[in-house]
Amino acid sequence: MDTNESTTEPVAVVLAAGLSQRMGTPKSALPWRDTTLLGHVVRMTRDELGWITVVVVGNVAQAPEGVISVVNRIPEAGIASSLYLGLEAVLQRGKGEPAAIFLADQPFVRAEDAQRIWQKLRHHPDAIAVRPRYNGSIGHPVLLRLERVWNDISQLTGDTGLGKWLAERQDVLTFDVSVVDRPSPAWDLDTPEEYIKAINVKWQGDSDDDPEPI
Repeated sequence: MDTNESTTEPVAVVLAAGLSQRMGTPKSALPWRDTTLLGHVVRMTRDELGWITVVVVGNVAQAPEGVISVVNRIPEAGIASSLYLGLEAVLQRGKGEPAAIFLADQPFVRAEDAQRIWQKLRHHPDAIAVRPRYNGSIGHPVLLRLERVWNDISQLTGDTGLGKWLAERQDVLTFDVSVVDRPSPAWDLDTPEEYIKAINVKWQGDSDDDPEPI
């Protein structure tokens, strides 16, 4: 067991360079609370968790302050290209840090969800990755022991994300999380209808008075 590897806090990698074809407008820039969907996720990773945060965006104007911004100039190449760029930025730090993958269109992930997953990775040194399953649905963040998986992940192409690759590995820890009295952290906002529904849910109280579950 590598003690340094097990105790170094993760670097958050927020993927926000998608083409948002079903939404019809860039999802990361959509209003959310007093910021945007991307700003909301970054506020959680950077401020609440206190993790170094890498954000992969489609153009430099989208990047929030206080993060390591990486521009994916060919987002049409698919999510694998954004994943590669974000993880490469973590590797270039040269500190052996785990990487925690977040999506900009999953605003119901909370800091305590990420901390729970981080603790799982710390206490399972043989696992190359940990991912949550919220009420039966695989979600984020996915935590990776990056130096162990980089050779494989760097070969992914197109719209092939981590899901299929992780599902085929025996050394990935998938654990169940029961979500009660709040929206599922695995909820992706992919369409205008889903976004409107989520907006209506969040204004029912969010973290202070939890909304009805989805």
